[in-house]
Amino acid sequence: REIDRQIDFLAWELRPATLDDLGLAVALPRYVTEWSQQYGIKADYQTTGAVEGRLSAEAETVFYRVAQESLTNVVKHAHATRVGVVLEGRGDAMVLIVEDDGVGFDATGGDGTPTGIGLVGMFERASLIGATLQVESHPGGGTTVFLRSPATGPREATT
Repeated sequence: REIDRQIDFLAWELRPATLDDLGLAVALPRYVTEWSQQYGIKADYQTTGAVEGRLSAEAETVFYRVAQESLTNVVKHAHATRVGVVLEGRGDAMVLIVEDDGVGFDATGGDGTPTGIGLVGMFERASLIGATLQVESHPGGGTTVFLRSPATGPREATT
């Protein structure tokens, strides 16, 4: 039963229909709740502010994937007991913040470049949509991931 439950969660994680059908503002809190239940780590989700228009489908996918990778890193590395996820509209921009109370790490390996394939992938995804990604962490101090992207105006319906 446990293996079936894990496979179901992994399949759902790949591409939830709610992301395409209802958008990031609906899909992300559902994911955070499911993730928290799956891994037994307390996760709080908040949304604040509003944006002028929605993000493009590509940008919403990047926001979702960065949240997924951030939470995956919490499970794999952080040893956190609590995570906060915030999706915030700031004027004409959207900001995602994922913050944990884990063990932290040296986010740049000392030379200014991101370490680990997960972090590199998050930076690459952000650059594809013209967003900025910032990771703040230090050993013993938890980690915070910030993703910022301008809103693109009304989102076109997909069929």
